[in-house]
Amino acid sequence: MIFLGVLNRIMRVELGMDLLLVSFLIGGGHYMGAVVAIPFGHFSDTHRVAGYRRTIYIIMGTIVTITILILSPQMAAWVSYKTTILRITIAFIFFLLEGISTFLAGTAYLALIADLTKPNERGSAAALVWTLLMVGIIITGIGSASYMEIYSFDRIIILCSITSAIALLMTLIALWKQEDRTNDKISQPESLLKAVNTMISSQTARRFAAFLLLGMFSYFMQDVILEPFGGEVFGLSAAETTRFNSYMGIGLVSAMLFGGMYLTPRIGKRRVTTLGCWIIAISFTGLAISGFLENGQTLNPIIGLLGLGAGFFTVGSVALMMDMTATQHIGLFVGTWTLVQAVAKGPAAILSGGFQQMFSSLGLLPGQAYGSVFLLEAIGIVSAMIVLNGVTIENFREEMKSALVNDPISID
Repeated sequence: MIFLGVLNRIMRVELGMDLLLVSFLIGGGHYMGAVVAIPFGHFSDTHRVAGYRRTIYIIMGTIVTITILILSPQMAAWVSYKTTILRITIAFIFFLLEGISTFLAGTAYLALIADLTKPNERGSAAALVWTLLMVGIIITGIGSASYMEIYSFDRIIILCSITSAIALLMTLIALWKQEDRTNDKISQPESLLKAVNTMISSQTARRFAAFLLLGMFSYFMQDVILEPFGGEVFGLSAAETTRFNSYMGIGLVSAMLFGGMYLTPRIGKRRVTTLGCWIIAISFTGLAISGFLENGQTLNPIIGLLGLGAGFFTVGSVALMMDMTATQHIGLFVGTWTLVQAVAKGPAAILSGGFQQMFSSLGLLPGQAYGSVFLLEAIGIVSAMIVLNGVTIENFREEMKSALVNDPISID
């Protein structure tokens, strides 16, 4: 939330950095860190640290991430003071380390959820975890907005330090007695290459990966540009644009609770995901119209509606994702879906700023340039819905059983 909801806006508006550069550093560095997801997921499946398969990796990743967060305001100021190729390179490596550590911890965390739940519980468990994540974002958004009501560089430093301390404390509390420690060796039935080849042999898995790639790319183009959109087009303060995360979070939580507890058992995971896609497409169209008309009166309700659509999209797609795993390779599968999402999010974060600047160079006003990017996102989401057709857990299981007929593993 701090990286992609506060720091990006400070770098663009208060420090005056080029939006494409902000997107490249914050978004590109973060999401390119996901290259560790597949090999690390497989490694954590087969290697314990101090008797734990997931816990130590989560703690290690968290410590590195919060260290980067504490130092990030100084890095942003350093690059903005004198923007050279050398400083940009160093800053990118800095934010890339944050991405690597975040995905290292995140892959192990999702694998731990799968380890601790039964196959028929994973969708609900994942939905609950994402709901609580959004609750955390809402609380952080409200707290950050209140604290940043009057902007100063010292305040952003203090904010990053406080949130880092809270994050570490909550991580340690969350992991307490979750995973049993054992000295038993973990067997390694397949090499990484063989396990990956088995997974990609499934047509359903490939189609689902394509859906995630297109859907996540289309949705997350707003991740880096939404706060600058509010500040640059409508003149909103840092506190007001930080509250965007709270409005979106309220929609997300509402949709996740309703979608996970009521809709999913009744209409199915794929239909809930499709519903979310339609709402997201409508919301992006609304944001585009706001930009074209330079009318921000409906901005907050539209952002809340976008969160609602994202909630249905997330609860449905995460439930599908958690179902598409094989017991002996949970970390590998989770790492794969994590990497696919990040491969989508990284270019989305970079290209969103690039698209906005491209439209601006064509002579469009700032609101029109941002609005054009939002229209592209709406088109992409509708395209993702088309790809989603035909993705079912039943097909995935049959394809995996067929691929593993001579070397069977348990399929979830």
